[in-house]
Amino acid sequence: MSLLSRFTAYSAKPALVGGWGVVTYGELAALVDEATRALAGLRLPGPAAVAVVGGHGPATTAWLLALEAAGHFAVPLAGNSAEHPARLAQVNAQWVVTADGFAWSLLPRIDEASTHPLFESLRARRAGGLVLFSSGTSGAPKAMVQDFSALLATYEERRPNELPVIALLGFDHIGGLNTLFGGLTSGAPIVVPASNAPEVVAEAISRHHVAILPSSPTFLNLLLVSGAVAIHDLSSLRVISYGTEPMPESLLARLKAAFPRVRFIQTFGTSETGIVRTSSPESDSTYLRFEDPKLEWKVVDDELWLRSHTQIAGYLNASNERFTEDGWFRTGDKVEQGPNGTIRVLGRMGEMINVGGEKLMPAEVESVILGIPGVADCRVRGEPHPLTGQTVVVDVVASVSDQEALRAAIRSACRERLARHKIPTRVNFVSSVSGERMKKTREARS
Repeated sequence: MSLLSRFTAYSAKPALVGGWGVVTYGELAALVDEATRALAGLRLPGPAAVAVVGGHGPATTAWLLALEAAGHFAVPLAGNSAEHPARLAQVNAQWVVTADGFAWSLLPRIDEASTHPLFESLRARRAGGLVLFSSGTSGAPKAMVQDFSALLATYEERRPNELPVIALLGFDHIGGLNTLFGGLTSGAPIVVPASNAPEVVAEAISRHHVAILPSSPTFLNLLLVSGAVAIHDLSSLRVISYGTEPMPESLLARLKAAFPRVRFIQTFGTSETGIVRTSSPESDSTYLRFEDPKLEWKVVDDELWLRSHTQIAGYLNASNERFTEDGWFRTGDKVEQGPNGTIRVLGRMGEMINVGGEKLMPAEVESVILGIPGVADCRVRGEPHPLTGQTVVVDVVASVSDQEALRAAIRSACRERLARHKIPTRVNFVSSVSGERMKKTREARS
């Protein structure tokens, strides 16, 4: 059963819950019809790229679904508005929809549609398209073109599940869209918090009895450090899933202590290959196992390679060299293989630090430092060094005022638990180490 057809079956049930109130599945279906009529009124000569600017909400959701059903190319945009003009230009967006809650407005932009081969291929198949942008942490953001119709079809086998889920990951992020479409297909109420501040999210979980929290290690750490866990009743939580970056073992241990009845599941996905169905051997394990029978994977020189049925068609504005001729995608993730077909993500290959020929991943050092009282968050990175090539540096967000005592505690703990080449040579104190996508920004400097 398709996503839109399920809206009729779930008609009276709550679909989206946020600052605008409660929107039922029937009301959401009516909004999709309204957006469809508005789209038809534009009298576009053929499939066009249309940007949808906003966040998770009734109008933005309706427009995404209307664009896919009509065979157009949806471009969800959220976050830093300063980046929008460049992204609109890259996709040759002909129209822009700005939406907030139920309200939306249509703004014309250009007359000529893009003739890029990736768009032309989708037009030939009469398939709706989806364009997502990478975070741009290692260069200019990449515009990724996906068959939107094929992506939505992957949710058709979802079984009904009425457990409330919170939409925390971005509207313009594959993880956020997976939460949205997966929840809507299952008939679940999707709670949209007013912001991603830990206190706001915790209050929303408590008020709406949220059972499922899709998140990232960075946000979960902030949730603990903020003290929101002690203030708000989060006993409704049954599942916390996490991905987008490695989970430090010390953080997972703290989370298990804070939520002893919650099942923790490590997820995996990339914008290029989609979200992959996974399982964890144990709730306290940082290993995962792929459970999607349509997914192929292998490890080549410690790097994870994937071949997926939800793979993007390619990049609009970048080389496709990360894709092999026979369809494998080189993820750039360094992994360690475990027993029974499991893997553990250690970090990005480009994050590896080489100290005089001795190599290390930042996540290992971060796990040690995050376990030190007074450390709210941290980011380990490499910096050039004239003798060793690179040296280890850590940026620390402190939760105590005595920074010198904390610096000494960090150095002591690292000397006790880490090999010499892994010990940070400098400890910086910063205000934040995470970006708008709720993961560490490795390229940042103090």
